[in-house]
Amino acid sequence: MPRHIAIQQGQLYPQPNYSLAVDHEGKWTATQVFLCHRNSITKLMPRPGTAHPEISFISVDSATAQVTEGDIAEITCNYAGTDNADNDPKKTTYTLGLSLSEEPLLSHKKFKTLTKEEVDALQAIVSGKDADSSGASYKDKVTSELGKKALEKIQRGQTSYYSPKLTWRQATVRKSSAASSDVRKIGQIDNPDGRQPNLPDDGNWLLNSVTQTQEGGAYRIEREWIASDRGGWDSDIYND
Repeated sequence: MPRHIAIQQGQLYPQPNYSLAVDHEGKWTATQVFLCHRNSITKLMPRPGTAHPEISFISVDSATAQVTEGDIAEITCNYAGTDNADNDPKKTTYTLGLSLSEEPLLSHKKFKTLTKEEVDALQAIVSGKDADSSGASYKDKVTSELGKKALEKIQRGQTSYYSPKLTWRQATVRKSSAASSDVRKIGQIDNPDGRQPNLPDDGNWLLNSVTQTQEGGAYRIEREWIASDRGGWDSDIYND
């Protein structure tokens, strides 16, 4: 390890060698070692947010100190930052998520044409009821071929089905934090950035979450959108 001949109290000595790396999202990281007198650790130890002595756009994310022989304290600072001022497409990653979610059987598109009376009767049967308040059988109210098909499935215990769900995620590292406009859009119909897949049958996207993680001078902003079912998200509910 490099050593100064005389370590003076109140003086911080950056060592000439340091490591530097950058990832595919444009986040830079570095490790820099400093030396100081053991009695000056708490006064001189670089705090989070302190700029690197040579690279101004990265700053301290964390720092540790170890006291060695000769009253010398060795301080190791981990830096992080980015020179990406905004959402640079070359430094932005996108992820498509595909999964299945369990949905009520009667919400399937094949049962959209059932009459309200049949739907009410079938829902009552799903909840374990046999007859209405007047004693009329709910099964007798299911008269159409489509209704009987749904009833047959319900009677054998199939009350739900698995529906495919798509999520679209964007991650970028930049100098600025998430904007207030990002927060206001959560829970609203939105057009995602990037080359997201086209949705069939007038489907659209809903901004589900915005997550911010800070490391030194870098902010990692993650956005997630979820795809609608056929017909799109209800604009009366999901528009501001």
